[in-house]
Amino acid sequence: MAATPDAIGCVTSGDQPRRRLGLLDLPTEVRHQIYRHLFCHRPGPITLGFHDFFSKWASLSLSEDREAPHEPTFHTSLFRVNKAISRDTLEFAYSANCFRFDKDIQTFCNLGSIALASIKTLRVYRNAWLNSSYAISFWRTLNQRCPSLALLVVEAASHILLAAIPYLKDFMASIPRGHARPNLVLDLNVWDRHFSFDFPDREYQTALQDLRSNMLESDWKEFSYPYIYVMRMPRHVKEIRFALDLGPGALRALEEVLRQSTDLCFVEADPESSNSAGHVAGRGKHRCFVWKEAGE
Repeated sequence: MAATPDAIGCVTSGDQPRRRLGLLDLPTEVRHQIYRHLFCHRPGPITLGFHDFFSKWASLSLSEDREAPHEPTFHTSLFRVNKAISRDTLEFAYSANCFRFDKDIQTFCNLGSIALASIKTLRVYRNAWLNSSYAISFWRTLNQRCPSLALLVVEAASHILLAAIPYLKDFMASIPRGHARPNLVLDLNVWDRHFSFDFPDREYQTALQDLRSNMLESDWKEFSYPYIYVMRMPRHVKEIRFALDLGPGALRALEEVLRQSTDLCFVEADPESSNSAGHVAGRGKHRCFVWKEAGE
């Protein structure tokens, strides 16, 4: 009997039918190797939603190869093949990449449940940190729908994050004893003196005021915006990193406060342990402080 067209590719030399191999029949490591070409050809932070000038500038390739694409490779066609392949590729694509966004917070909150549950690395900027109706929904989404999130990087102007650092003690104290706690990291890039925006002494005094004004215990701290911003951070994340660009005066103020405080348990660590992008022109030093309580 002649073979039907649908069976031609499925018949062996012994006329025994053999099931076709599909993408999901391949071993996991083979599938992931294929997916890396589709989603991770040029690994780098992928901007979600609106791509303004500053995020576009930040995503430009630092490579001397001008022919290299400025955008990370992220082909989404496989998401629409069928339900099984869609789930498999979504889980890989959103877990294997670092994502960032600034203004289009709603785009993040509207991602599907599989994508949100798979994200492991996220970088957020000023608009996501500061208060707004979108920011509130963003942090609620992180806490409730992103169980796999392992690294959260918060990058904002130094005066915004310096004002929040004193409340990190409250954040850590809010986690019940015996529960896993995030690794807190202060990832500091220090501007060279001639690149700084202010005189070191005046910068020192301003930073010291930002830090010390929130060090004192107060019955009103729950109404302080920096306190609110810190306390809504997710507690299930493995690492939370504050990325700051500081001038030498601000660094001196931060080191002084950390040295004198008994509640802010930050100790200096090897900068090589940080996963930051590395040295950037104009930033003379890279310093790293990690939260480490006595006995740890």
